Amino acid sequence: MILSDHNTPFDNSEQTPESTYDWHLDRANYSEQQIQEMPTWIKTNKQEYTIDEQYEVVDVNSFSEMQKRAYDIVKSHFDDISSEKEPLCLIINGAAGTGKAAYNIRGVTVHSLLKLPIQSRGNKDLTGQSLCRLQDSVNNIGYIIIDEYSMLGQVTFGWIDKHCKQATGYNDKVFGGKSLILTGDPGDSTVDSTVDDWKLLLTRQPSNVTNLCDFQDCTRLFYSNEQVANYNHGQLAKLEHPIAHINARHSLALAKKISSDDMSGLEHVVFLAKGARVMLTMNLWSSVGLCNRANGTVVHIIYQDNHQPPHLPIAVIVEFENYRGPVFNENQPLCIPIYPITVTSQTEIGFHARQQFPLRLAWALTIHKSQGLTLPKAWIDIGKSERTSGVSYVAISRVKSLASCVIEQM
Repeated sequence: MILSDHNTPFDNSEQTPESTYDWHLDRANYSEQQIQEMPTWIKTNKQEYTIDEQYEVVDVNSFSEMQKRAYDIVKSHFDDISSEKEPLCLIINGAAGTGKAAYNIRGVTVHSLLKLPIQSRGNKDLTGQSLCRLQDSVNNIGYIIIDEYSMLGQVTFGWIDKHCKQATGYNDKVFGGKSLILTGDPGDSTVDSTVDDWKLLLTRQPSNVTNLCDFQDCTRLFYSNEQVANYNHGQLAKLEHPIAHINARHSLALAKKISSDDMSGLEHVVFLAKGARVMLTMNLWSSVGLCNRANGTVVHIIYQDNHQPPHLPIAVIVEFENYRGPVFNENQPLCIPIYPITVTSQTEIGFHARQQFPLRLAWALTIHKSQGLTLPKAWIDIGKSERTSGVSYVAISRVKSLASCVIEQM
């Protein structure tokens, strides 16, 4: 349950100024041609734009003996063009040198790439658009490299195998015929804590942090969805801008009850306002920074002339912090039109479709959904106890140093 599933004061349009606000004022910032291009701008430019990739060249002679051995194994397998070549399954153990683990290789989480289920949810075969997205994700991939493999359990590896088979159709081959390389340090999974470690964590409680004001605008991490919804709701209200209550379009009324997890992250209701901190919930154009969990800020909400909330807008203009692609508006080079996405889901009574914006409020996140993120600062609230093993580690490891987080008292 996130904000759009939560009972908030925004559920009744009479309680907000949205029904009297002129939602067409934002159109004045764009030409009619730009407005017409908004729903297809990303798709069009994705096909035409050429990305100048820059990669660091590494001298193989600088490798250690074991690094060179691992390199030779992979290169030999890659260079083998015989039709009888078997997939490579390789484990490379060892800690990365200082700085190497943080080097940006534009990777994605294994859950995102292979559309793995969250905990026990989604415990069924992928179908419809979810299956198509999985197949598109791995279609041209020969090698899947998973770092920190010691953090994955048998169940997760079972799902990796199953989804790789679904993606390729090769059910008789391990991992669907894809080569799998695991890297990491098994020692990372067995850490002995001491009283001194606990005392060190206590120094990050709000009452002990001397520069607490530096954390007021940082991302909040909570254990529960309800806490996330309440915090995001409060921050949205503080903006003092009209709040757009945006209902998704559904093929049938029953589709409203389908969870966002079964609809590729699309919510049945989204609340947005100018200045809202948001996050993408799916990959739109990963190579230029429009990837799942990319952060941005809502700049404009563009409606058709005769539409207003709760209808779907034409587009939501979002300024993305790390965008590096073609420019939509010369005056705002980081601002991109995000458009409604349509996904389908199969249930016991058939296929259902939902059309909605792939956006969610992002002042706060659940600790679970923060996995894989690196945050400059974080304010962490685990709760009165660690209700899920390892959740404290996940939360604290979102920042690069302990000085970059505040930890609420447990």
